[in-house]
Amino acid sequence: MKKLLLISLLFSNCAFAGDNFYAGADLALGNQTQLKESASIDESNDLGFNVYGGYSFTMTPNVDLGVELEYQNFGQAEFVKGVSVDGDAYYVNFRPKFTAPNNNLYSAFIFGAGTMNGEAKVFSQSGSDSKFTYQAGVEVGYMFNHVDVGIGYRYRAADFDDVKVSVQGVTVGVRYNF
Repeated sequence: MKKLLLISLLFSNCAFAGDNFYAGADLALGNQTQLKESASIDESNDLGFNVYGGYSFTMTPNVDLGVELEYQNFGQAEFVKGVSVDGDAYYVNFRPKFTAPNNNLYSAFIFGAGTMNGEAKVFSQSGSDSKFTYQAGVEVGYMFNHVDVGIGYRYRAADFDDVKVSVQGVTVGVRYNF
């Protein structure tokens, strides 16, 4: 009897609250990579993408908290002919999502930490490294049944030895809620 009560308590919250798994993908449009050492240089990246999956917990009727794993490919940034940086990253994110009653619009914040991998090519020489990174972002969108469509902005940063790297830009994506 005690086991049955414990099991029903564990699953009643999930069934009542409407918690769910989700998966999504974004295109990273207009990413800018900035490198700062003694001087600062900026360059636009090629088209990048993000894929992620997570679990959303209902905190209140109008607030969900998503916990997710994300992979990002930033695309290549070529500063001058033969000098480029290419990178990707893995993040663990927290995504609070805010909705209003009887309204399909939503807004969300994204906070994450993980590992950024960077490869720099300078003419015939190349080197790569992985470092701790963090990201912050905002997103607004519209919810259709089980599908969310959104547009957002992300800022990511990491320190590679003496070089500070930041990648920032607009994302457009879709998320499916299971």
